[in-house]
Amino acid sequence: MRHRILSVLGYAMAAATLLVALLVPFKLMGGIASLVSHAGLRIDPVYSGGTPLRTIARNGYTLTIYTLVRPHLLQRGEPFQQVVFAPVSALPTHVEESIDMDGDGTPDLRVVFDVPANPATPLRASVQALNGNYQSLAAVSNDSFTRLLARTGNRIVLRVPLAKSN
Repeated sequence: MRHRILSVLGYAMAAATLLVALLVPFKLMGGIASLVSHAGLRIDPVYSGGTPLRTIARNGYTLTIYTLVRPHLLQRGEPFQQVVFAPVSALPTHVEESIDMDGDGTPDLRVVFDVPANPATPLRASVQALNGNYQSLAAVSNDSFTRLLARTGNRIVLRVPLAKSN
């Protein structure tokens, strides 16, 4: 009888230990999140696309132009600038935009792409550089971090690499 009681107590303690091990991370998650937010950590601009520079209102949607991003010494890729079209629900099915990337009043890029109804359909765009600051791209999709056209939620993100001389 004593052997049976010890056996049941042993299994009960093992189950309690497993329960505590499973629940402790949930209890500590708030504290860990608070610690990380106060640590000043941020996502690298190569992944986030930089910081928003200015927003241009169009007919029902906006273009948000981001600052130039130059990869660090040990990162691969080339310098780029990001433009976000939002919301996708307000975009026409065929987008043709002349975009002033540097804010000097003269268009720097001409972007042409179609917005498919199915969000899972891959996007393709043609980007024509109107000056020597950017690279022209034919059929850009989501090939790399620096040459990118991708739908993320209710936004379309376009990244255009700078010209090699910049």
